Amino acid sequence: MNADVNPTEIRRAAIHALDQSKRPVRLDWGRRQSTLANVLVPQYIDITEGLCTGIEGTVTCLSTRPDLPPETFLGRPVSLQLVTDRGKLHPINGIVTHARMGHSDGALTCLQLTVRDALTILEQRTNNRIFRRMSLPDILETLIREWRGRSPTLARAFDFELLIDHARYPARQQIRQAGESDAAFIRRLCRFAGLFWFIRAGKRDGTDSDTPVHTLVFCDNPMLLPQSPAGTQSLTGTVPYHHGAAVKDSDSITLLAAARSLVPGGVRRASGDYKTGKMDVAEFDTIIDQGEAGNGLATLLTDWVIDPPHAGDSRDDHTRLAKARILAHEHRAECVHGASDVRNLPPGTWFTPSGHREIDNRKPEERQHIVVNLRHRAINNFPKALGEQAQALFAASRWQFDPLPLGEDGQSRYENTFVCVRRGVPLTPAFDPRIDFPPVEPFSAWVVAGQGESVHCDEYGRIKVRIPGLHPDDHAHAQGTGTSGTERDSAWVRWVTPWAGPNYGVDMLPRAGMEVLIGHLGGDPDKMIVLGTVHGGPNRPATFSGVGSLPGNKHITGIKTQEIDGTGFGQLRFDDTSGKVSSQLASTHAATELNLGYLTHPRTDGHAKDRGEGAELATRAAAVVRALRGLMLTTFAFSAGHQLDRDHLNTLLAEGLELFKALGDYAGQHGGAAADTAAQDQLASILKNWDPSGANGGAANDAQAILAFGAAAGSVNLTPKTHVTYAGQNIDQVAQQHLQLTSGQRFNAFAGQGMHLFARGQGIQAIANEGPLVLQAQADALMATAQKGIKFAANEQVVITGKTLRFVAEDGSSITIGDGGITLHTNGAFKALAGAHDWGGPAADSAARANFAKTPTDQRFRAHYTGDTEAPITYAANQPHDIRLPDGSRIKGKSDGGGLTDILKDNAMRIANINMFKLKL
Repeated sequence: MNADVNPTEIRRAAIHALDQSKRPVRLDWGRRQSTLANVLVPQYIDITEGLCTGIEGTVTCLSTRPDLPPETFLGRPVSLQLVTDRGKLHPINGIVTHARMGHSDGALTCLQLTVRDALTILEQRTNNRIFRRMSLPDILETLIREWRGRSPTLARAFDFELLIDHARYPARQQIRQAGESDAAFIRRLCRFAGLFWFIRAGKRDGTDSDTPVHTLVFCDNPMLLPQSPAGTQSLTGTVPYHHGAAVKDSDSITLLAAARSLVPGGVRRASGDYKTGKMDVAEFDTIIDQGEAGNGLATLLTDWVIDPPHAGDSRDDHTRLAKARILAHEHRAECVHGASDVRNLPPGTWFTPSGHREIDNRKPEERQHIVVNLRHRAINNFPKALGEQAQALFAASRWQFDPLPLGEDGQSRYENTFVCVRRGVPLTPAFDPRIDFPPVEPFSAWVVAGQGESVHCDEYGRIKVRIPGLHPDDHAHAQGTGTSGTERDSAWVRWVTPWAGPNYGVDMLPRAGMEVLIGHLGGDPDKMIVLGTVHGGPNRPATFSGVGSLPGNKHITGIKTQEIDGTGFGQLRFDDTSGKVSSQLASTHAATELNLGYLTHPRTDGHAKDRGEGAELATRAAAVVRALRGLMLTTFAFSAGHQLDRDHLNTLLAEGLELFKALGDYAGQHGGAAADTAAQDQLASILKNWDPSGANGGAANDAQAILAFGAAAGSVNLTPKTHVTYAGQNIDQVAQQHLQLTSGQRFNAFAGQGMHLFARGQGIQAIANEGPLVLQAQADALMATAQKGIKFAANEQVVITGKTLRFVAEDGSSITIGDGGITLHTNGAFKALAGAHDWGGPAADSAARANFAKTPTDQRFRAHYTGDTEAPITYAANQPHDIRLPDGSRIKGKSDGGGLTDILKDNAMRIANINMFKLKL
């Protein structure tokens, strides 16, 4: 710099040169314009704006004030205004997010501003929140209204507009922002749904504002986009195209170059529906012609993806999402790259170029193009000296810029490069779950339930959870849904179980207050799944049997439940203590336990008193063992390792049956009654051929439903009360040595069809220690027969009475007493030896006559249906029956409502066969 030049004059000249009113690139600060208008003037701009990208760029400025604090500009709404060829101002509005001071030479200072749109700025706002039963438009509107309500700057500088068909977007049960920035969250939702977005300068309704405003526009129909100002402000409604060195009288497009990209020839999306167990599959082929070779290759380049379960709200919604994927490929397949000095050609608008030979030959609707993205670069038209001074400052600040072509005046320079597509081509953004889903890691949540509930689920066993750490203010719009601690806080969430089949599996529903670990199906933050539960806080590890704790009881494992609204529990406990392994299935109700293995009292700190070994079933209530194919209780050891190893039982039963038959046959051969061995033979056969598999089926299984009891060292059956044994057929008791029956008081034995006693050796003794010994044959004769002799002895009187008494000796001699006298018969001598003989007149004596009751039998039978279920017995009520007696007589009748037959009477007890018949309807 020339030392003779007065610095004050230089600064004065700079201030004059920095007058924005004379420049084609200007800054408008809205309310702050009067303060900052001539303090900061743009020299160089490099700004990009586009669909699905927003606005971002740098404005390099000059100022006469070296003392400007950079924070002065942060958060300031600003409008970068470009003067068009018709003298109008085209705004690019945004907010300053970065200010960087550059070099100062005393007269001028350079400063660089970074300008972004509101959505891009909100990359720096990260959040976690949940939206319930809201559609995409609802969520967008909720979020943006919250931004504007919480930030006065955004409220003044930012607006939004929804150019979408709300009916296309169903309300989803749950959409979650998972540690994403607000901007990333919105972009993900829009990409997933197929919406595109862009920034438009000005307010939504087009009214003026004292603050530079930009509007975030969401759109799902390219045909709703307006025509660009470059077209509407043109007399022809088109934007001229000039190529080469032709003289121009207006801003124009200087480059239009078509481009094609190879894209997949089809998409296929599959999404599982856990409610139906089926996959929803949607397939679409592209309608783009990619040339002969390209089409052939595109058929291989299929975009096949398995979406997370229930990706769409319905099958139709999933189909719509799959359609959006193919539209995104078609959007990428073709475009036009362009360059121009047209300043008012913003993205999100369409234009019609004119003067292009190829495009002009198309149909009118095929000439229209939509600007997808655009990059502005411009240098202001400062005087040469000031421009050189600015370049020196930039160089000293180490700022470099891409060179721009010179304008016609040699100073004013502006160019943009852009990408456009034909109007009607889809503008659907691409969605790639590998890129667009945020990285989601497992996290903790808490199970929630309705008021007064401990367990809350639906018919699929799904539960509700609350994500801890969410801010209540973010959920005030939904009356606290998400942070309420109730079932409103999430959609239904499935949970992982070790086994899940059709109406079978392992189902242990997590309960309210439990901490669960949440994962994500397909990496989708909206598709939460409970991976398991974890201990922590109040949820301490289980204390089995209600005592002990970890680490003392670290060798104990198992499952312990908790009574709802109570203190009881059930448990399946395994004790793996070395040398003392045991298992227990227990319930606190009635202190019911099944203990197996090495039995101990409950452990505390790993220690417990021994109780025994083996198995124990204990309860303070009733206990029942039911086995429809038989039950065997044995103390014999395994012989072959099979379930029904019963060799010892078969051997013992065979021995008993052999003795039973031998003595029974012997008795029959020696005047006694032969034993009835048929039932015992049948039982022995069943025991021998017992098949636990039930392979024989039907009645065979019923016949095998026996109870086999074997005791290697003897058995004991004791009760302080009454003991009853009943058999529908025979009771066969066999003892290899002695069968001993003892009664402390009376011993009663009753038989309906005879009573037979046979002793092979050592005779039979019947002794009445006190009281009389009474033998009666109430309907027939009393017979006493002996191989040797019969001796009657009494310490007192012996009375023998009957209608006739007849004594007969082997030689034919006899005495008959009765029938009016006494008669003696003999073929030998008659001797009467006495000390004296007294003969008197007639005389008689008397004795009590035996009187026997003649009451006949009187019986009714109750009939019921057989079955192998545990249901109550069903009686054969109101059914006809036919009773046959041994003498051939038949009695027909009908049972009553309780299944009882008619009364059957006879003079003696007999075996009756009863047939029941089912009434015909």
